[in-house]
Amino acid sequence: RRQRQMCIRDRAMFAELMGIAASFSDDEIKALVTEIYNDNREKLLYWPAAFRLHHAIRGGLLYHTLSIVRLAEAVCRIYPSVNRDFLIGGAMLHDIAKTTEFTVNDCGTASGYSLEGNLIGHLAKGAMMIEKTAGDLGTSEQTKLLLQHMVLSHHGIPEYGSPLAPKFPEAEVLNTIDTLDARLYEM
Repeated sequence: RRQRQMCIRDRAMFAELMGIAASFSDDEIKALVTEIYNDNREKLLYWPAAFRLHHAIRGGLLYHTLSIVRLAEAVCRIYPSVNRDFLIGGAMLHDIAKTTEFTVNDCGTASGYSLEGNLIGHLAKGAMMIEKTAGDLGTSEQTKLLLQHMVLSHHGIPEYGSPLAPKFPEAEVLNTIDTLDARLYEM
């Protein structure tokens, strides 16, 4: 029974995120996020967000992502100059490559890092996923680069794994709300 309830919860979170993506006014971001989410649907429905620490539970990746998206929606209401589609699109994609970073059992918990996770990591792999999908869809270079930057910079500083610091407002907000959600969950 508990397993069934978790599956229902995970499908509801996925559906909510897909509904948010469908609301984007930027057709390129809408298509890119939708395509990547559909390509990774099976794993997203149960994947954890971490091996240890924050959201290291079944469905933790969707739970963490949805929390960040909800925080991003609030930021956009307070700061209307922030581009909603880029911020939320970046939030939806920031950890997408965690679906390749861990080895995960049927219960939805990580047992370790995959070879790809150890050698490439989710920031670089996420940028690679955007590169491939953007190429397939004919996404503009600017949209592709801005979303890749958000994924690559969302940890904020080199000590936390980012190869560079956030360089525009939406990337800075993403770093801040990602850190906030992870820290509060751990507390």
